[in-house]
Amino acid sequence: MIPRLEISFTLNQQWQFLFGKPYQPEANEFLLNHCRSGIMLALRALKLPQGSKVGMMVYNCHTVMNAIAEAGCVPVFIDVTDNLTIDIDDLKRRCNGLQALVVTHLFGIENDIAAIRHLFPNLPVIEDCAHAGGKEHAEGDFAVYSIGQGKLPSLGDGGILVVNNSHYLSAVEQEYESVPEYSALATMKLFCRMLFKSWLYLPLVYKCFTLPLKLHRGEASAREHIVLKRMCNGVSAMYNSVIVNIPAMIERRRVNAMKLQEQLSVMPSVESTLLGANAFMLVAACGDTAALHVVLQSKGIDSATHFAGALRWAACFGYSQGSCPNAETLIDKLLMIPTYKSK
Repeated sequence: MIPRLEISFTLNQQWQFLFGKPYQPEANEFLLNHCRSGIMLALRALKLPQGSKVGMMVYNCHTVMNAIAEAGCVPVFIDVTDNLTIDIDDLKRRCNGLQALVVTHLFGIENDIAAIRHLFPNLPVIEDCAHAGGKEHAEGDFAVYSIGQGKLPSLGDGGILVVNNSHYLSAVEQEYESVPEYSALATMKLFCRMLFKSWLYLPLVYKCFTLPLKLHRGEASAREHIVLKRMCNGVSAMYNSVIVNIPAMIERRRVNAMKLQEQLSVMPSVESTLLGANAFMLVAACGDTAALHVVLQSKGIDSATHFAGALRWAACFGYSQGSCPNAETLIDKLLMIPTYKSK
């Protein structure tokens, strides 16, 4: 069984974690424990008044909603298109009063940031590239990347905030000064957690134990406290050892995704497929996600309705039913399929 997320902690990664040379960031790069921490830090650096409105796509992870709320701001939810990019027309309708905008490249499907900047030249833009690993030319004022387990590259807890607008660099540097390092105890706890989680995602263990356990697990709470930390040195060293291999990882995913698309094209329930620039996941739109999930499982491939709880999470942050009708229609029709490994 191929798990939906690529999660491993190989002997080489363990060696790099314990003894490797940490990554040396550029002057505009800030190493953090999570991508969400990068969003929160960027919003703090903007020095927005308490209660400021920050736009975000409603079809999203609850961590983005929490990052906005934890920065003292209020999420304003914007609809998505059929291609899972931000709905520019809906953004125009809701732009009054927005102080910043978080644009998420869902599943590696890139938004047209240049068009957004052209329409809203005075609106600070934070690109959420948690799914867009390998994206080199971010055009937002800020870009945040994830290298956590299950991302691309799939390492430990880790996020990178990149400041593209030098106007905000000093403010970010000041905010970053107060962000604590990982303690020795926290580092070893992280090491053990990564080791245990990688065991849970071994194909046989995942099929017989982890997947059934996940099916009976309750949904995560929408509200959570974000703890800002700098990236663990061990994770930084792992990233330093694999950064040159990211293009090859992406190419392998693209090849695997093309094979998957060929298989899906003959399935009558599949209406269309979406694939981002980095082939992070293959998104299948279908009339019956449960039936397709069963078919894929029979072939040894896990799949899931990623962010299926997005509307329920958003409701905890003020979302009103009917505000983003296209997202409400799409959310139950989409199935995400792993591309990191061929079957």
